[in-house]
Amino acid sequence: MSMEKAFHNRGGEAGFTLIELMISMVMGLIIIAGLASVFATNGRVVSAVTSRTERMGDLYLASQLMQAGLRESRSTPDATTSVLTDLSNRGITSPSGYPASDATFASLPYWDAASKTLTYQDLDGHVGIFQYQRPSNNCPNNGAGCIYWLRPLAAGVSGSSTFQEMLRNLDTTNGMVASTSAAGGVSVALQSRYTNEQRQSSTLSLSFKLWPRN
Repeated sequence: MSMEKAFHNRGGEAGFTLIELMISMVMGLIIIAGLASVFATNGRVVSAVTSRTERMGDLYLASQLMQAGLRESRSTPDATTSVLTDLSNRGITSPSGYPASDATFASLPYWDAASKTLTYQDLDGHVGIFQYQRPSNNCPNNGAGCIYWLRPLAAGVSGSSTFQEMLRNLDTTNGMVASTSAAGGVSVALQSRYTNEQRQSSTLSLSFKLWPRN
């Protein structure tokens, strides 16, 4: 074998051909792309779980506050202090579309679809109101996806005449759906939305039903 041919053979065994290098590079890029896809998918899953957990936590907290107040409600209005009288004594302007007659509140709690309010009265005669879609510059969409709460407090007590924001980021159409019966039962469904793994908006809801204890 000539020296030139022997050298040529050794050179061919010493490294990779151009085709082999290109194949290796392509395989490496495929592996990197696969890993990137896995990390991106995991990131979306984590983000979706976080979004869902936060929304569910908000719904749960709001439902607990509502249930605590509604359970302590009278089933019939106070004999000496009617619903509208208590609101007037506290200097509260009734929500738009709110009932103008105390006869409307024959049984409590009372859901009024026109004003989207859920009214109740505690044993001291103080009125509490949960209002959905209350117009507000402080809540997104002018309050369309928010619930405001007027706590049942005595006149003169801090916060007794103010509707305070309790929950936001609800569905702007069906964020709070309620119904009441003459027997005093009340059903409430809260609905929010979160971003899922496909970055799409998904519905999240929580419902409860109860009767006042008094």
